[in-house]
Amino acid sequence: MSKKYSWTENQTDDIWYHGRFDSVKECIKDAMGYGRKPGEKIAIGICKDYLPCLDADSLLDQVSEDAYEEVGEVAEGWPEFENRKGYKYVDKLQEKLDKAFSEWLKETNQVPSFYRIEPFADLVVIPKILD
Repeated sequence: MSKKYSWTENQTDDIWYHGRFDSVKECIKDAMGYGRKPGEKIAIGICKDYLPCLDADSLLDQVSEDAYEEVGEVAEGWPEFENRKGYKYVDKLQEKLDKAFSEWLKETNQVPSFYRIEPFADLVVIPKILD
């Protein structure tokens, strides 16, 4: 996936409302369409998609606590845990969770369309002539 960019009038804005663009140049053109003039500064940032995940360790912690709450001491040691290594086979569970969660998000049309912004270090000055 190629980089996407966004822009805003104020670098400290919590939400950047102007959408995603394929280039910095497209951001500047859009800003000019909103009345920004050459010599004015705008903030431009790189859009970073939010990638949700389920944590297998947290899930196993929860089922372990639930089992202990329901049946008591007989549940101790389940799911299998190795000292200093963590839950046994957690990597296999994580792989399956990632795949299933991703498929579920797609099937239910819930893939996040939002993103976070990584602003450039400096504000961008709108040039007098845009190539």
